[in-house]
Amino acid sequence: MTASVPDDAPRWLEPWSLDEGADRARALFADAFEGEPDAIASAPGRLTIVGDHTDYSEGLTLATVTTHRTFVAARRREDQAVRVVTAQGDDVRGPGPRWEGALGALDPADDGWPSRVAGVVWALAERGYPVTGLDLAIDSCLPTSAGLGSSAALSAAVARAADAVWGLALDTEAGAIELAEACWESENIFVGFPCGRLDTHTVLRCSDGEAVLLDFSEVPPALTRYPLYFPDYGMRLLLIDTGKRDPGWRESYGRRSRDAALAAATLGVRSLRALADSPDAIAKVRAITDPTVHRRARHIVTEDLRVRETVAELAGIGPAHDRFTEIGALMFTSHRSLRSDYGASTPELDIAVEGAVEAGALGARLAGAGFGGCAVALVRATQIDVVARRVDALFDTYAIPRPRYLLV
Repeated sequence: MTASVPDDAPRWLEPWSLDEGADRARALFADAFEGEPDAIASAPGRLTIVGDHTDYSEGLTLATVTTHRTFVAARRREDQAVRVVTAQGDDVRGPGPRWEGALGALDPADDGWPSRVAGVVWALAERGYPVTGLDLAIDSCLPTSAGLGSSAALSAAVARAADAVWGLALDTEAGAIELAEACWESENIFVGFPCGRLDTHTVLRCSDGEAVLLDFSEVPPALTRYPLYFPDYGMRLLLIDTGKRDPGWRESYGRRSRDAALAAATLGVRSLRALADSPDAIAKVRAITDPTVHRRARHIVTEDLRVRETVAELAGIGPAHDRFTEIGALMFTSHRSLRSDYGASTPELDIAVEGAVEAGALGARLAGAGFGGCAVALVRATQIDVVARRVDALFDTYAIPRPRYLLV
């Protein structure tokens, strides 16, 4: 369908500087609790370049972090109270912008953002750290329900703030792994959401300007760092936030996780990662007779292969121009697999990917778990506005509210 390019500019969601984010969290803290916080911490969101729905099958993922972050101002209390306030208010799930609990009586029953905060305190206590009450003020420029790991960013920022306030000395690489595992336990055990380790290990262990290859066949996952040199060659990662996510996406995610486990059991292996090194992996997947489980397994096995190919390109094998072309093609193939085999895309995400590629993006895919949220496109810096306007035009054509845009 032909779409005219809109005249008005695309909507951009700008990140805060570290100083601005800290000032906002500090001001919120003073307004809610009076006085000054003992520490301010932050954590970014997670952006998958290639490799989604592989972590819970012991697979591979190549990811980086967003410029947009969640900030937490924290102060130690000498009693058992945990008091939390968030500036996001109705933008987050849960009982409003304020919540109070107590150590020893933390309860995940009130699902939403409070359970992520309480879960971190619970997990650190379970790991034997000396915890006390806390006052916490949270502010964020990272969009929620966008497939960018906002829950992990919240948990990680709270964990870093607690580390600083309690003097746990976990501000090292080994400490980052410890905090990532605690945040994962918070989500899996306390909250009860069966996610993999991708989000927490990315937001706590990846630095700005790099991509990390995470190998989930080990616990904790092994990590290899690669310079994310896209800007040096005039390339950028453009995020397209559709602003819409299936309200039942968590249930859909859980079903995919169960399908992956069923596929492995059907093939008699511990996880689908066991097929990654097999030259006849795809042939083995064909032995799965359930058509849905077969498609889920095919995505996971082929996605692991795409991660390996993308890492090889990122490591500098081949000319730079061809390298970016190949990475873009792998991203687009990943999206097609997530759409057709994993059923994780939406019409809005497909339109965003279609519009970005039509306008000249080298590749595009849904970002994260899917079922709505963001798409990510590999775009020449000179074409960012052209791509955004083309996507806006397509959304107009389909009478869908226009997305917002973020740059990584």
